[in-house]
Amino acid sequence: MLTAKQKLVLEKIQQFINQYGRQPTLSEIGSLLGIGESGVHKHIRKLISSGFLLESEGKAAYRPVGQPEREGTIPLLGVIAAGQPIEAIPDQQSVDLVTSFCGPENYALKVSGDSMIEAGILDGDFVVIRKQETAANGDIIVALISHVEATLKYYYPRVTGVVELRPANSQMESMFYPADEVEIQGIMVGSFRHNTLH
Repeated sequence: MLTAKQKLVLEKIQQFINQYGRQPTLSEIGSLLGIGESGVHKHIRKLISSGFLLESEGKAAYRPVGQPEREGTIPLLGVIAAGQPIEAIPDQQSVDLVTSFCGPENYALKVSGDSMIEAGILDGDFVVIRKQETAANGDIIVALISHVEATLKYYYPRVTGVVELRPANSQMESMFYPADEVEIQGIMVGSFRHNTLH
């Protein structure tokens, strides 16, 4: 038996799908209902256990009953060790690449240079950027400097009115600019690379 709040969550999900053609994320559901993401997550888990929703991967972590996994998902078969070997345990999940990388405000850039290698971003990699004009302390951003040069760096604004653009490479030093010379063009939401066999 669903509570009134759980019924409302289900109703808001359906309304959102009807309006936007996709399911809302947990954050979007929370905004619609005026509750926190953790509260939304508890309602979603209850709706899944009650059979009203199905479990899925991605920001939403669920999908409506009768809705197949979308194109743009690939199977997530488990975890692989990059250090000490671990037991291989098959899993039956999927990774929703569309939810992770696509969106009306998202775009990709190809990385040139090695200033972000310690963040796992190598020369020739692709980064996925969500277009926005604000960022939190420590976000990786696309910064346009003096309306001319763009760079990918960690963002650290200072109370003195200076912005530190910090590389992820211990061999390089941070760059400092007056805040009015740094325009945030977006924040990084993911990265990927194409590997070729040799």
